[in-house]
Amino acid sequence: MDIAGNRTLYDICAARAQFEPDREWFVFEREDREVFRWTASDFLTSVHRAANLLRSLGIGPGDVFTLHLENHPAYPQLILAASYLGAVAMPTNPLATTNELGYLVAHSNSQVIFTQASCLEVAREVAKAAGVRAIVVCQTGESTAADLPTYEAELAAQSTRPPDCHGSADAIVELLYTSGTTARPKGVMLTNACFVYAAEVFRAGSGLRPDDRHLIALPLYHAAAQCHALWPSLVGGASVALLSRFHASRYFEQAVTYDATLAAMFGALLRILLTQPERGHDRAHRLRNVTFAQNLNDAQYAEWHHRFGAPLQQLWGMTETCALPVMSPLFGERRLQAMGRPVLGYDLKVVDAAGREVSTGDVGQLIVRGVPGRTLMLGYLKDAEATARTLQTRDDGVWLSTGDAVRSDADGFLYFVDRGRDLIKRAGENVSSSEVETTILGCPGVRDACVVGVSDPIRDEAVVAVVVRQAGADVSPETIRAWCAERLARFKVPERVEFVETLPRTSVGKIQKSLVRQWLEEVGTQE
Repeated sequence: MDIAGNRTLYDICAARAQFEPDREWFVFEREDREVFRWTASDFLTSVHRAANLLRSLGIGPGDVFTLHLENHPAYPQLILAASYLGAVAMPTNPLATTNELGYLVAHSNSQVIFTQASCLEVAREVAKAAGVRAIVVCQTGESTAADLPTYEAELAAQSTRPPDCHGSADAIVELLYTSGTTARPKGVMLTNACFVYAAEVFRAGSGLRPDDRHLIALPLYHAAAQCHALWPSLVGGASVALLSRFHASRYFEQAVTYDATLAAMFGALLRILLTQPERGHDRAHRLRNVTFAQNLNDAQYAEWHHRFGAPLQQLWGMTETCALPVMSPLFGERRLQAMGRPVLGYDLKVVDAAGREVSTGDVGQLIVRGVPGRTLMLGYLKDAEATARTLQTRDDGVWLSTGDAVRSDADGFLYFVDRGRDLIKRAGENVSSSEVETTILGCPGVRDACVVGVSDPIRDEAVVAVVVRQAGADVSPETIRAWCAERLARFKVPERVEFVETLPRTSVGKIQKSLVRQWLEEVGTQE
C-alpha cells in the first residue's frame, strides 16, 4: 500500500470537519472583491449540498460533468462531491471556443455544464449540439441569465444530508485534458488516489504545515493549481485563500490581506510581477515559500529575492504524473536554474532512444516509474494506443515516457533541455503547435504551415507561425490571426506570422522545427 491508502479527497475533507469544525478553511475573493469564508464544517456541508445537486441533475457514479469557469468555490465543492459520489469532474478553460469545448464535452460524454455568465454563449451552443442535460450558472458578480438556474440558489435548496456514497480511492474523479502532438487534446484520467498521493508528495517536498495559508491565483482548471496548492492544503491541514484570477497589481496586497504563507506560481507570472512598479507592501507579506515552474534568468532571480524576499522553489511535473516528481530541495542549495531533484516517492531515469540510461551530463528523455491509477495517471480516455505509448511496462515496472529532454549533474539536479512533443508554454498555458498548424492549414490560400514557440521575456514563449502561401493567394498576417481567433482560444493565436517560400523538411517529410526556430531568431535579430 502506498501513502494514499484507501482515502478519497472527500474522506479527508470529512475528517477535517470532524477534528477542527470551527477552523476557517476556505476563503474566496470574487472578481468584484466580495469575500466569502467557510469553516471546515461549513465547507463539508456545502459539499453535501453539491452532491445532492449533482444527483438531482442525474449525475451518478461514472457520469461526467463540466466545470467551465474561472476560479470559484464550485470547483472544490463539486470535485469533492464527485469524489463522494463516484462521479467525474471535467475542468475546462473558460477561454475555449465552441469547437474546442464541444470536442471535450462530446469526447467525455459530459452531461451537465457549470459555467459563468461570460461563457454562456459558447456553453449554450455546445450544450445544444452535444445534448447536454443542463447548464448551471455560477455567480461571479455578473448578471446571470433569467432562464437558467444559478449554482448558489440551487446549492442552498439542497439537503445537507449526503446521498448514497459510491466513491473509492481507485475511482476516476477528474478528467483533465492536455495538449499533445495531435490536433486533439487527450483526456488524462486521474483517480482519488492520484490526487491524495500527489498531495502527500507535495506536502513533504514543500514543507507545507497545518498553520500555513496557501494563496491560489492559478486557474483551477489546470492540474497545477490543484496539485501544487488546493489538494496539498486539504491533505496537509492548511487553509486556502482562492482568488478569482491573477492580478499583478494587487497580488502582494492580497497576500498581506489573507496572511498567506505559501503560493503557487509560473515563471511567466513571476516575471510579470517584476514588471510592476515598486510598492510599499512588496515585502510586507509572510510568504515563506513560492513554488513555481519554468526558469527565470539569474538577474530576475536576484531581483525577485531582493525586491520581494519570498523564497522560490522550482518544480517539474505533468498532468500525467499528477504529483511533482522533481522539486528543488527544501533545505540547502536550490540551484533554481535546475528543475530540481527527484523527490521521495518517485523513481526517475534519463534514457536514450533505446531506453538505456545515459551518463551524467548527457541529454536524454526523462521517464518516471509509478503505478497507473495511484502514483501516475490511469491512462488517456478512449485512447489505448496513446496510453500504451506513454505508460510502458518494462521488467522493473511501469514507466511514464514524458517526452521531455533533460540532463543531470553530478549532484542529481535535473536541467530542462527541450520541450517534448512540440508543446509551447505561453504564460502558464499549454499550446499544441500541431493544433494551431491544423487550424492555419484550413485557411483559404495557405499551402503549408509550421508553428513553434520562441523565447519571450514575459510569457516564457510566444506562439509564432511560419506560413507558405498558395500561388497567387492574398494572405496577410492579419488574415491568419483573424482566422485563428475565430477558432482558437486567445492564448493559442499566433502573436507573430512570417511568410516563406518553403519549409525545411526531413527525408521522410517532417518539418525541421529546429531550423525554423533558428531562422526566426535570425530574422528577429535583423529586425
